[in-house]
Order: sequence, then C-alpha cells, then structure tokens
Amino acid sequence: MEVKRNIVIMNLAAALIWMSMYVYVPTLPAYAASIGANVVMIGIIGGSYGVMQIVLRWPLGAVSDKIGKDRLMMITGFAILVVSCLLFVLQNDNVYMVVFARGVAGAAAAWWVVISASYAKYNSEDKQVKAQGVINASASIGKFAAAALCSVVAQFFGYHATFVASLVVAVIGMALMFGLKEVKPKKEVAVPSMKEQFLLVKNKHLLAFSALGILSQFLCFSTANTFTPVAAEALGADNVQLGLIILVFFIVTAISAFFVGTKPYKAMGARNALAISFAIGALSCLPALYHINMAWLYFGQVLSGVCYGITQGITAGLVIRCVPPAQRGGATGFFQSAYAVGILAGPVIMGYVIDRSGFDAAYWMMLALMGVAVLLSYIVVPRQYDKMT
Repeated sequence: MEVKRNIVIMNLAAALIWMSMYVYVPTLPAYAASIGANVVMIGIIGGSYGVMQIVLRWPLGAVSDKIGKDRLMMITGFAILVVSCLLFVLQNDNVYMVVFARGVAGAAAAWWVVISASYAKYNSEDKQVKAQGVINASASIGKFAAAALCSVVAQFFGYHATFVASLVVAVIGMALMFGLKEVKPKKEVAVPSMKEQFLLVKNKHLLAFSALGILSQFLCFSTANTFTPVAAEALGADNVQLGLIILVFFIVTAISAFFVGTKPYKAMGARNALAISFAIGALSCLPALYHINMAWLYFGQVLSGVCYGITQGITAGLVIRCVPPAQRGGATGFFQSAYAVGILAGPVIMGYVIDRSGFDAAYWMMLALMGVAVLLSYIVVPRQYDKMT
C-alpha cells in the first residue's frame, strides 16, 4: 500500500516540479527585456539555470544513494524551489536578482535526479525501463500544463503573475511530499562510498547511454524549444500559435514516453526503438518543414516530440539497469549532468551555425546528428539490454 502511495506521489512530484519551473519560462525572456536586460544578460539568465544542473546533479545523486531518505530529500528539493519562486516574486524588477533566482531554480531542477532514482525503488526490477518512461511522461505533462497556464495567466494578469503561479504550484508540491512514506528495502544493501560513486565514470554502458541522452537533448533544446518558434515567427505566427507550438511538443512527448516498456516496445527491442525514434527525429529536422506553412511546422513538432519522449525514457531506464540498485542515484546523476551539457551546448551551436551559414544549414546539421544517433543506437547499446523493460 505504501509503495503504491509513493508511486502516485512521485508522479505528482515529477509533474509539479516541472510545472512550477516552466510556468514563467515562455515569458521570461520578454519580461527580462522589459526590465532592461540586454541579449547577453538574457543568455546569462538561461545559463545560470543550466550550469547549476550540470554542477549539482551527479553529486546530488550520489548523496541521495548515501542518505536513502526519500521524503527528506524531496521536501528539501521543493523547499529550494519555493525559495526560487519567492525570489522571483520579490525581486522588484531587478535583473541581477532574476539571474540569481533562475540559478536557484536550476538547483531545484537538479532534484530530478532524486525523483528518477527514488522512483526506481518502488518498481520491480523487470519494469525499470517502463517506470522511467512513466515518470518522464509525468514530467512532460507538468511542462504541458505549465505552458497552458502561462498563456492564460500572462494574458490576463501580466508577466509578474506567472511567478506567483509558479510559487503556488511549488508550495502545493512541497506539501504533498510530506505524504511520502519511507519504505525499507526487502534486503539490506551495502551503501557505496563516494569514491565508488564517482568511479561510475568507468562504466562503459553508462557512458554510452549518456551520449545518446545528450543527442536527444540536442534535438529538443536546439530545435523544438528554441529555433522552431523562430521559424514560426518567420511564417507569421501570432502569440497563440507560438504557445501551441510548445504545447504540441510537450503533449506528444508525454504520450510517446508511455510507449517505453510496453509489449510493442519489448517486441521491437531497445536498440530498434532508439534507432527508429532517432530516425523520426531526423525527419523532424528537414528544413522544408519550416518554410511551407504552420501545419507542416506543427507536424515537425510532433515528430520531435515522438523522438524526445521515447529516447529520453529508454536511455533513463537503461541507466537504471546498468548499475547495482545502491548506485542508481549516482548513475542517474551522472546521466543527467551529462545530458545537461546538451541542453546548454545545443542551442549555442545551433545559433552559431545559423549565424554563419543560415537556418537551413543548421537544421541539416541537426538531421546529420540524428543520423549519427541512429547508428550509435546499434553500435553502443549492448544486445543484453534489448528486451529489458
């Protein structure tokens, strides 16, 4: 009974932490510009969020394994999120406080490691890959809800109201975390030392899955979340259509993540599922999709969402399976720190190519990277992981 209760609460945690984090994201650049931030400062605001995740996720995962107190860890994470939201609410149009607040939000986002690793404890060993697909779907649902809420709140109450909405969601999330029950493991597991945790870098399978995770994040943050909206503006999209672009991506991502670990997935095998998904992602990068009309652009977002939802779920699940249970927090932390590099580097590289060679060249480059990911799915994923669910 306690396990089922915790499964429900952890899925709510996944949805609420990202909902709180993303409620103000669609309007944050515009808000920052309205209070005097230049392009460089807007980039710093985004960078402070990403850097904190790169720095914190791996050690946080290792600490989570060491402590083993899910409720304490989750309450702490949401408390940090509440502090971030309060800073946004109280910053009084101060650009430097916005940078600091977003950095604290990045620290809270690092708690995704704790959610992913803790969720693994409440699922049987033969359902770990499927479990990661489910928790990733819950996260995407939270982001979808955030984008929808932002469009309404910002439209009727202004930019600052989105920070208040974010705070309300964070407080609700923290309150729910007190309902988590500590579940004793069925058998005593030796707690790994911090040295053993950091030796995970020698795990070749973990490195392989992390590389695929980076490529998946490249697609999401370089195209769907960053430059696809730019293409939409060039096609004459209004504010409602720009909001729909993100909503379409997140809802398709959430639905696709539920495919991971199902019977069709098992029949297909992890390697085939990864390769086909990355191939779909490659199709989403065809430059022609972004020059015809909005309908084709939405279709491109659907393809991107299918790729991202499935590849993130599979790689997260395989990371859980490639290490002993006592090291899953550390392994998940390493994986998420690694793919956070893709979150940061992807848009930067994409923007550089667009600036030097044009929009189409950048999308052809991304298509080629997805082609590489297709090949790597067969080269670096061992056959032993093919039928794991």
